[in-house]
Amino acid sequence: MEQAKLNTGYVITPLADALGAEVTGLDLAQPILPETIAEMKRAIATYGVLCFRKQSLTEAQQIEFSKLWGPLEDFPEEDKTVSAPSVYHVANVSADGQSLPETDFRVIFQKVNARWHTDSSYRYVPAYVSLLYGIEVMPKGAPGGRTGFSNMIAAYAALPNDLKDEIEPLHMVHTYEFGRRLFPELPPLTKFEKEAVPPVSHPLVRVHPDRNYERSLYLTANAGNEISGLPLDEARALHRRLVDHISQPQFTYFHEWEKGDLVVWDNRTMLHKAEAYDMSTYRRVFRRTTVAGDGPVLGPYSHAVINKVRPR
Repeated sequence: MEQAKLNTGYVITPLADALGAEVTGLDLAQPILPETIAEMKRAIATYGVLCFRKQSLTEAQQIEFSKLWGPLEDFPEEDKTVSAPSVYHVANVSADGQSLPETDFRVIFQKVNARWHTDSSYRYVPAYVSLLYGIEVMPKGAPGGRTGFSNMIAAYAALPNDLKDEIEPLHMVHTYEFGRRLFPELPPLTKFEKEAVPPVSHPLVRVHPDRNYERSLYLTANAGNEISGLPLDEARALHRRLVDHISQPQFTYFHEWEKGDLVVWDNRTMLHKAEAYDMSTYRRVFRRTTVAGDGPVLGPYSHAVINKVRPR
């Protein structure tokens, strides 16, 4: 694959055929020009995932770089893995560096993320991009611990036409509470959390006006199986079929972390998941910030696009 050398001296190199690119030669701890951010936004629309190598970022520097992409989300948790309202401590250790047992709910929350999902799909306006910074990563050669990504535009395009027709009018329920269904040992949602993020419904086929009305799948494997008005057994079967489809290698890329990687991904068109690893042996510490989306998910029958959607 050819490298694309940009006018500020950094280089973008594709990582895999399915998605992803590596950015080298850019220090994110330094001031970033507006035209550089504009180029990064174009690149994320093209590649879906960007990896900025060899970064050394404080929490404040990560926040400042993240804000260049747009307004940050605050997380709904009151007292769990959050070190600041817009910063998520993604780790199997405590915020002060103490190893945690696998029974600790902060570790169990990480297991919820081991299924394909897109961040903040439980919100009426889901996230735009997420930024995950590697502080402690798996040793070279250790099994697991990668982050997988799946390209929902490519996955949708590869569906048979009869399945495209079947899912076009459907919506899926997304709920922040679903992690408790997967792991009942987690503490119940607080009153604040229930009011902050009630269940929402999004189109199963997402239409992207900023991509010439291109379509993608929009689902998660860590949401519920409730799909429109389908009987639960039919919804589960359809959900299982779609999850199996998006898991195929031709749609995916698994990122092997190096310390200092900052990985940014587009939640509108990519799913991601944390690969399982031996939590009792290895420490894995990341810091995540998330940029809010600019509107609700649009589907083929949304008023804003119903007369403008290009043919499949």
